[in-house]
Amino acid sequence: MIEVAKEGDIPSLVPLLKQMHETAPSPLPPLAPHKVLRALRDCISGGRIFMVRKGEPVGILALTEGTHWYSDEKFLGDLVFYVAPSSRTSRIASHLLRSATQYATMRGLPLLMAVVHGEDVQRKDNFYARHGFSRIGGVYSRGL
Repeated sequence: MIEVAKEGDIPSLVPLLKQMHETAPSPLPPLAPHKVLRALRDCISGGRIFMVRKGEPVGILALTEGTHWYSDEKFLGDLVFYVAPSSRTSRIASHLLRSATQYATMRGLPLLMAVVHGEDVQRKDNFYARHGFSRIGGVYSRGL
């Protein structure tokens, strides 16, 4: 069910990410395809992308490795975590997150996941709590 994406999978992931961008609850700046491709390639080379297909991809959790601005210690963080609306009644999100958690454990790195859209935050908080995560902050915006 869960696959680790390879370079050749990137073109098939772009329509899913366009769907995510177009259906975001808050207006987003225009999509820059060259940045999307570069970010996905960076995740494959310096992190990991987990995906689920039902013919075409319906779920993605892309991880990137980084450091905090104040420390040299590494962590894994999500670049994107999205499941197509048609597949949200399944357990795909849980399977993707479990795969990411196992990968972080295997690498010996903490895993940081973010909720960046303000809709349905309580449901997302509950989802992460069920998977052993703790809230450590919030995201605020002005002028979007």
